[in-house]
Amino acid sequence: MKTFTNDDSHFNWLVKAYFSDPRRWIRLSQGSVLLRQGHYNNRLYLVRKGRLIGYMIDEDGNRVEILQAAENAFVGIYSFFSRTFTSVATVEAEVDCELAYIDSHQQIIPKNGECSFEQQFMPIVIADLMRRQQELQQLSVERANTLKKLLDQQRMASLGQLAAGIAHELNNAVAVISRNTGWMVEQMNLLCSDPVMFPIFEIGLNKGRFFSSREVRLRKKELIQNHGLPLRQAELVAQTGLPDDLIFSDDGKLQYVPEELYRYWELGATFHDLLVAADQTSHVMRSIKTLGAKHNERYAGMDVNESIRNALTLLRHRLRDVQVNLRLSPLPSICGNMGELVQLWMNLIQNASEALKSSDKPDGRILIQSKKQKNWIVVSVEDNGPGIPKEILPQIFQPNVTTKVDGLSFGLGLGLTIVQRIVSEYQGTIDVKSSNKGTKFKVKIPIGGNDE
Repeated sequence: MKTFTNDDSHFNWLVKAYFSDPRRWIRLSQGSVLLRQGHYNNRLYLVRKGRLIGYMIDEDGNRVEILQAAENAFVGIYSFFSRTFTSVATVEAEVDCELAYIDSHQQIIPKNGECSFEQQFMPIVIADLMRRQQELQQLSVERANTLKKLLDQQRMASLGQLAAGIAHELNNAVAVISRNTGWMVEQMNLLCSDPVMFPIFEIGLNKGRFFSSREVRLRKKELIQNHGLPLRQAELVAQTGLPDDLIFSDDGKLQYVPEELYRYWELGATFHDLLVAADQTSHVMRSIKTLGAKHNERYAGMDVNESIRNALTLLRHRLRDVQVNLRLSPLPSICGNMGELVQLWMNLIQNASEALKSSDKPDGRILIQSKKQKNWIVVSVEDNGPGIPKEILPQIFQPNVTTKVDGLSFGLGLGLTIVQRIVSEYQGTIDVKSSNKGTKFKVKIPIGGNDE
């Protein structure tokens, strides 16, 4: 790195006048020490070849780098010109070096009336000091960034340890819920002796609440118009999602008492929700504990649409005041992990729900769509909320970003970090577009990825 001046000819003159005598050239091998902090030095060095590094040892015994000197840079400026002849830093060769020097006994070579070293060297020295200052500023910025990354890593490590402890405690509770729910299902199988109603219980147990609120409304309207059911009975039957050929006879009469039909189905669906919730909770806790893990068990034949419905089942209580519209197209199965996929959609749907609730929007809507697009499965989650502020949008997937602005909550912090990790492990992509009219997350998962 060449020391710059406004007059290179003057620099060249100084080199020729003071540093061209080979008898005052020295060589340093890599790692050799030129100057030691606090030791005597009455020389001013010019680096002819190589690179030197200078550092100080502070009061705590820490090494603090203060200079880097490459070709045509000066070393020993402070001790030489201050006439203290005491080095303020230790300077050593970072690579093999060649140096030229003058000492305090050097005779002045007059030029243009200049009769002191200060007059002749000051422009060059100031330029060299400016270069050093710029390098120190850059080094300070790099150190600050390194420290921030280290603190972030420590914070994430602490979060992981805390999450692992919480997950261990919750796992015990979830195991009790899951085990006892399974036992209750077995008891219901034994106690439910009605051969007519037991299949209805099994449907609720196996399928759960798979109708969206929109589908329930449409089904209720159909039952009233096509079968003449009273409003209350139509509401109960519509929630079960059971088809006509199962609940109506050939002559169009309802084969069940609506209240009993709903009660048996509701009982089965409740057990279904408990089992799904327990399984998903266990997976979420495992996922948090292994946030950085890259390998999870995956299975062929995974239905992405089913994972979306499972996510909606788990979030049903959060979506009571939100209109959810489902437009799920038939999709090819993939090799995947149901828990991972459910967690993915849960985070995105909950993100949209919280944005809507924070804004008190009276007609909050979430549109969830799935489709096959060439060799990709594309799932989008779109809301008509207030949108994500522009200054937050580029950082929305980072783990430690504060995403609350004026009381509104945007993003789920660690949740969106997990979302991005899951999508990446499926070799997929996730994009987000947002304006004051709403936010749309689009996830693309390849069909027939590495795992298949």
